[in-house]
Parts: sequence; C-alpha cells; structure tokens
Amino acid sequence: MTYLINNGVIEFENVPISSEELYNYGRINVIFNDEELSLIASKRPANIRFHFHIEPAPHFSVSFKGEQLNEQQLYSLKCQGYFIVNAKRIYFVNTEIKEYVDTAFADLQLPLPSLIKLIRTLHQEGLCEPLPSNFLETLRVKRKSISHHENLFIKDLYPYQKEGVEWLSFCVENGIGTILADDMGLGKTAQIIALCCNILEQNPEARVLIVVPNPLLDNWIREFAFFAASIEPYLHYGSSRRGISTALSAHSVVITPYTTMTSDIAMLEELNFALTVFDEASMLKNPNSRRSIAARRLDSGVVVAMSGTPVENSLLDAWSLCDLVFPGYLGSQDRFQSRYVNRDLSETLNKDLGELELSLRQITLRRMKKDVLEQLPEKLDIHLPVSMGDIEKSAYTSIIEEMKFDADAGGAGILPLINKLQQFTAHPSLLNAVIPTDVRLLSKQSAKFELLLLKLDVIAQAEEKVIIFATFQRAIDLIKGTIKEKYGVIAGVIDGRTPNVKRQLLIDKFSSSNGFDVLILHPKTAGMGLNITAATHVIHYSRQWNPALEEQATARAWRNGQKSIVSVYYMYYADTIEETIDERIRLKQKLSDRVVSVADDKDTDKQIMLAYLENLGL
Repeated sequence: MTYLINNGVIEFENVPISSEELYNYGRINVIFNDEELSLIASKRPANIRFHFHIEPAPHFSVSFKGEQLNEQQLYSLKCQGYFIVNAKRIYFVNTEIKEYVDTAFADLQLPLPSLIKLIRTLHQEGLCEPLPSNFLETLRVKRKSISHHENLFIKDLYPYQKEGVEWLSFCVENGIGTILADDMGLGKTAQIIALCCNILEQNPEARVLIVVPNPLLDNWIREFAFFAASIEPYLHYGSSRRGISTALSAHSVVITPYTTMTSDIAMLEELNFALTVFDEASMLKNPNSRRSIAARRLDSGVVVAMSGTPVENSLLDAWSLCDLVFPGYLGSQDRFQSRYVNRDLSETLNKDLGELELSLRQITLRRMKKDVLEQLPEKLDIHLPVSMGDIEKSAYTSIIEEMKFDADAGGAGILPLINKLQQFTAHPSLLNAVIPTDVRLLSKQSAKFELLLLKLDVIAQAEEKVIIFATFQRAIDLIKGTIKEKYGVIAGVIDGRTPNVKRQLLIDKFSSSNGFDVLILHPKTAGMGLNITAATHVIHYSRQWNPALEEQATARAWRNGQKSIVSVYYMYYADTIEETIDERIRLKQKLSDRVVSVADDKDTDKQIMLAYLENLGL
C-alpha cells in the first residue's frame, strides 16, 4: 500500500493517517512529488524547542536539531503530532508536547496572561528561552499604548512614575495582575491613583476597590484629595457602614481596611471590580490566613499588589502574592515550596534562583531609590554596638540561663521568656512593677538608653529632627518622659493607642515645628505608609527580627521628597542575641539586592532563639 504526502501530512485516499498508526507501522512507503520514498518512524520522541518572537506580532516557531521547521513540517506537527525530516524519517512528539503545540498555535490569539504562563512553563521544561524581563514594556511601546489619566490626575508625576503608570495601565488593559514593588518612598500611592484615573477616564462606570491597613485609611483619602480631587473615594469602614452591596455600587473608588474586607467578604464578592489594589500586600503573605482567603474571593478584573518588600522572610511570600495577582503562574504551593524554600539561609544563597527571578520580574515593577532618584540624598547606615555594664550583663546571663533550662526541657515556655528578654533589652526597668522616671537612674540602669540620650544630645544641639522606633509601650513612655524632662520637648507618639484621626496631625505638627523635635513610633503600627521627610535621623532603638520591618520604618524619612542626608542608627547590645539579629538582618539585606526577595523559609522568633542558645553551648 502506497501513501501520499499532502502539505506534510501522510494520507491514504485523502484521509490522514494517525500518528499512532504511523508509529506502529515502523516503515511506510509514500509518494512525494512523483517520487516514491521509504520513511522510517523514529521510536524516540522528538526533542523540539519552541521559540517566541515579538515581531511582527507575537508568535512561536519550532526547531528540531537546530533547524527551524518549515511550513509543511509545522502544519503536520500541529495537525497530527509528527513531522518528516529530509524525506527519510518521521519524528513524533509525546502527548504533553503536543498539548503545548496546540496551545501555542491555537487559531485564536492567546490572551497575554495565558501566553506568559505558557512561556514560563516551556522554559521550566527546558523547551523555550525565557521571556526578557522587559517583555511587557516592549510590547506596550510596540502597541503604542499610553496611559490617559491627565484629566482626573491634577499633579505632575516624576518620569519614572509616569513610566510605571503606563506599564500598570497596559497590564490592566490586558488582564495581567501585577506587583508594584517599587522601593519604599518612590510614590507607589501616586502611581496607583493615576492608574485609577486612567481606568475611570476610559470607563466612567468602572469600579475600583483599594484595601489598606487600618492606619492608612486617612492617608489614602488625603492622597486622593491631593492627586485627584474630583474623585471622592467612599470609605467602607466603621460601625455605621451599610451591609448591602448596593451601598457601594454607586461609587467609583471604594477604600476599605483588611479587617472590614475580611468580615464583609460575603457582601463585597457580590460586586465586580475592574481593579482591586492591596496596599502593604505583605499582609497577605500567608496564603492560608482568613484575609488572604477572603481576598481571593473578590470578583476582580485585575489585581495589583503594592509592597515595597514583596517578600519579608520566605520565597513562599513571593508565591502567595504572585498567586493572588496571577493565579497559577508560579504553579501550586506545594510544588513551589519543595523546589525553592529552604530552612537554611546559606542553602538559599547557593541555590540558582535565576529562573524564578526572571519569572517574578515579568509581572513585578521594581525600581530602587538609587536607580531612579539621583536627587535623593545619601542614607548613612550606622550600626551601634552597645557594651553592657556588669549589672546588665549579669541580668542578661540570668535570663539566657533560664531560657536554656527551658529549651532543654522542651521549650514550652520559651515564648514568654523571649518577650522578657526583649523587654530587658529595651530597658531593664520594664521588668519591674514600678518603673523609675529619674533620667539619671534610667541611664545608669541601661547602657543602650544612655547611648540613646547621647545621640539625642547631638541631634538636639544641631536643631534637627529624629524618629525613634521602639516596641513596648512602657519603653515608649519612658523615652517620651525623659525627652520632656531633659530637652523640654513633648515628643509625638504613634502606637496602638493613637487614634487614626490623630496620627497625621502629629506628623504635621512634627513637620512644621522649628528646631529639634522627636517622634516616637511603634515599628509595626507606624512603620508603613507615613511620609515624615522632616526627620533627618532615624534611631532603631528596639531591634526588629525582620529586616523588612526596619526597612519600611526607615523609609518614613528616607523617601521621595527628602532633601537632606538621613542618618539611620541601629542600636544593639554586643555579644547578645541582638548582635545575632543585627548580623542576620545584614545578611538578608544582601540577599534583597540579588533577588526580588529575601529568600529563606521564615524562622520564628522561637527557632532563632533556640538556635542561638544551642550555639552558645551553655
């Protein structure tokens, strides 16, 4: 029996022969161009490669052994899953590769999200080169896509901000969720508001939801009034809010805190949002938390996550945010975790994260201050080891021995002891029922407190402003009382006790005051979203065990609009757990320059402490 080749497809009486039949035949006689040929069916699957091209329009080609398939070979591959080489041999692809071929050469043009996901999958399988990290921007420029926000957005953007808005707008128009991960202080809020203006100028009936931490509600309202005064956001918050979706449907922009979003998700999911924005999206880093689950229930055309620190401790944070904005892009959580997440930080440093880095950069806009703000003044990082006095050293050793004893017994009581140790390093008097208020006595009991006052002496003499970050309310009150007694200055305090409505007023008062002034902030309560460029000094008095928290806190002063050099002091007790934390933070900061994130599995305070105790060998 003799067969014919028609456009690369082997037929008998105009009926294509299936690839399964051809494979089983092993050898087959065909007539091609009036010449009789004998074709051998290769028993090994063909190792083909895909190639993606952006010109003249986005499309794929396929090569085999370094040679690009011609039109007939490509046609038979698409139709039947095989192709003929040199009129001698038939090569077949397996079922999985055929599915990739079907997707890549579908009759309808792939939506951009599906295209990006396909190319990443092909690259992971070693079948295709990765997309260049600037692919979306290249495609945006090629399609001459620009943002239209000028009618509603009444301020001027910096050039890098305008580029960011145009990139974000292109992503939204093409249904691509993204992470806006610009360095803290580069104006992510302004770019998002301009993005909202672009959406509403093109479709006035569109609706945008912005989810923010509770302390930033007033800040977002103020920012809209400043950048887009004609847009009046609706604040869905508080006991007087209405519990029906129609109450929100008449508003173009709805702002709500994470707490309300979580509790009202059954009502919110009844609405369709063209865009949903999550500010300080690191709050969604745990994919199994109630608010993360609620966030995924929202009916959103496109999701944008805002975070100057897209990953705080673990690459799993990256997966969580990425899966929120672009579901399925990085695969399943289990597969991602087994491939990338390590318990040991040194293992991560030695791991090749190139493919993941490229994948993240496809959908992440990440600009650093040093790259885009030539006018931003220098930041001086000053690490200040503090030498304990004999009494402090003895008390510290006593706590450590107590912790070591508990660890040997199983560590059930280690967390309260960690809290005790952290209080001690803030000030030993925090462990006393009655805290003394005499400045001289407070300084005598704590070398760190004494050093703090020495630094404040210099700052006060220079008549400059300083932000102090401290953790415990009792420590904050001690610092505030001492500053009033010694310098005659009533320091502003923003912590969990400060109502939202008073926070910006405190910042405004601090910014407009003349000469020396002090703001004392809790790093978790006031370490994000606030603009305090009047300060030229930042003191981390209570050290955070998470580098992202300290970076966020520092960025309250070292940010867009800062005109002076910012001195940042990191205080820690030498030869203690605080020095271990300081070294750990510096190591993690090195990682953040290499990849989009700090890349090790999250160590809890308990794990860090137990490892420290073990290394002491007490």
